[in-house]
Amino acid sequence: MKKILSLTFFMSLFFIACDNEGTQNDLNETDALSIDAEVAIEETEAVLDDIVLYSESAFGVSGTSSKTVSSKGGGPDKHGHSGFFKECADITFEETDTTITTTIVFTGECEDKDGNVISGIITKVREKADGTRSKTVTFTDVSVNGRTVNGTKQYVFTEKNENGNPEMTGSVDISVETEDGTVSKVGSRTVEITAGGDTYFWFDDEKTITGSCTYTNAEGNTFSVEITTPLVKPAECRFIASGIKEFTRTEGTTVLDYGDGTCDRIATKTLPDGTVKEVRLGKRN
Repeated sequence: MKKILSLTFFMSLFFIACDNEGTQNDLNETDALSIDAEVAIEETEAVLDDIVLYSESAFGVSGTSSKTVSSKGGGPDKHGHSGFFKECADITFEETDTTITTTIVFTGECEDKDGNVISGIITKVREKADGTRSKTVTFTDVSVNGRTVNGTKQYVFTEKNENGNPEMTGSVDISVETEDGTVSKVGSRTVEITAGGDTYFWFDDEKTITGSCTYTNAEGNTFSVEITTPLVKPAECRFIASGIKEFTRTEGTTVLDYGDGTCDRIATKTLPDGTVKEVRLGKRN
């Protein structure tokens, strides 16, 4: 009888251990899926930020009566002088006594130099006020590499920050349709051009990104993300090549490390239990 009870006891321990291991694996897998979705959204939002950034008058884009010529030299132009916008991007302007509205329509499928495929409509509204460069940007069914974005961002553009560099910062409230379902993002993000900002051209710009946000994934789970070491996207690389993010969830903290600056399209994530996995950047939907 004792042998039977002992066997039953050890079998119970075995099943409990297996169940706990399965639960931990499920948590890690859920965490992994959330991070993969966040990486995809980060890459999508980077493209949207480029569109908003390079449609500024500081890069030669203007279609209003109050045309602005940047200190970089050259005159205003419908598509600007950055080289970012192609003929498939239709840019129109509407000016009233109080606002300037810029509408960017990507007809068909535009492809930028990094191979990102873009379609949809982006609307920028700037209030006419002395000393302000803030604007509201609305994304309407904007598709970037097959991921559809809807929502708004509030941007403030500074042609020269305290470091003498162009900078764009703003709050975000968007939803993105990913392969894992629709994910929403609320937070703030700052993009600084730390090299190449003294020219119109976008292909020589190195960008540094900081910020924090909260995500709600397709299952309704919420997790927060903070950039603890600024992300850096070199001019010659399609991907973020260095920087660190920390993901905070009830299961613990996951760290995503983009590397030492090498353009290898690989980031490394360390899960709460210490498991280390690779994340491949530039995945398309």
